[in-house]
Order: sequence, then C-alpha cells, then structure tokens
Amino acid sequence: MYHWIRDSKPENQQDEEARGLYPTFFTTGPRRSAPAELPFIQWRPEWGGGWYRGRRKLPSSTFTPKAYFTRPHDGKRSGGLGRFKDALTGEGPDVFVTVSGDKRTLMRDRPQRWQWSQWGLSWGEALSRRDDRDWREQDELPVLGMPWAGGEARAGMGYNFRTRRFEAPRPRWETRDGVWTDAQWREGARRGDQLPLGKRDINGFWQSRVPWRSGRWAGGRPRP
Repeated sequence: MYHWIRDSKPENQQDEEARGLYPTFFTTGPRRSAPAELPFIQWRPEWGGGWYRGRRKLPSSTFTPKAYFTRPHDGKRSGGLGRFKDALTGEGPDVFVTVSGDKRTLMRDRPQRWQWSQWGLSWGEALSRRDDRDWREQDELPVLGMPWAGGEARAGMGYNFRTRRFEAPRPRWETRDGVWTDAQWREGARRGDQLPLGKRDINGFWQSRVPWRSGRWAGGRPRP
C-alpha cells in the first residue's frame, strides 16, 4: 500500500543544510541518510567475508557477483584508439578487475583516482568523504594486487601524471615539478601536451592555469 509523502530534498540542498549553509524548511521533505529501504549489496570482510544486503548475508548458492575489466583514464588519449596506443607504449593506468554485487554501486566499485594512482587520500579528502551519505568502508580501502598479473611489482610506486608511468621514488621527486600526483587536462588533450589546467605536486599542493576570478562568472570570464 502506498502513502503520500513530501517531496525529497535535492542533493545539493541536503549538503548545504548539513553544513549549516542553507535554512531548513519543513516543506522541503525529509533528509535522506541512506538507502534504508533497499541497502546496497557489498562485500563485508569485517564480518568474516561474504556479500551482504544490509545485515543479511546472501547465500553463495543463489548470489554471484559480476566481474568487469576496468582501465581508468588519466585525461589523455581517450577513446579506443588512445587506449590501444597506451597498451603498446606501456603508458597510462593499469587494467583492473572490478567485482561488483550491485549495479547501483558499479561506478563506486571501480578503482578511484587516488586508488589506482597509489597516492592515497589526504586527511582533508578522507574527512570530506565522511559527509557522503552513501559512504561505505570499502570506499577507502586500497586496491588488491594480483601477483600473477604483476600487481605486486607496483608496491611502493606512484603514478606520475607528467610521464604517465608508474615510477619508484627517486631524488628528483623532491623538486616541485619533478612529479605530478594528479593533473586536470583540457578536453581532447594530446600526448605531448605538458600544460594541464591544473597539477598537484609531490607535497599535495595544486597549481592551476585557470584564474581564480573565473568563478565569478557563469560559463567563464567575459571577453575583453
């Protein structure tokens, strides 16, 4: 039997109210905290392993998760041809196997940028993720290496967005521009482009080519 309820709040309004940036009105509906009606299916190693929907363990005889091959994108050489060139030259991120039990969380189950690049989360990033109402413990776990696929060979290495390769730490990394731990590229950036819109150095500080005033006007700065 269905019951009439008030409209749900938009996600951005929920975020603003949670931070005290938006006045709360009773006419905007209840604040969503989690998909309590139909919880996500996820792997729970802290409960001895197994796939769970909420607190109910799904029997392995009737439930089988799906596996997907995933190759993340660092912003360059997009498309099938670009990925093929990366495979030939040994550049770009690795290929991962994503195991997911819920199609709603497939994009979250794929290796995230901080995971596949092996730079980890800063304390600020980790803290901000706790504001996510769909936060899961596995969202902050590192990717698992597979020895037979060379995964253990990446131990102690980080992805250099400047050279587009996994590299071991070395003295030149101490220079500010020796390694980029992240980079934001313009759409359609070519392999030889070394001027990203933004880049992050080994100390976690961002540098950007986009003027800070650009945020004052929707759609970018007006032309002179």
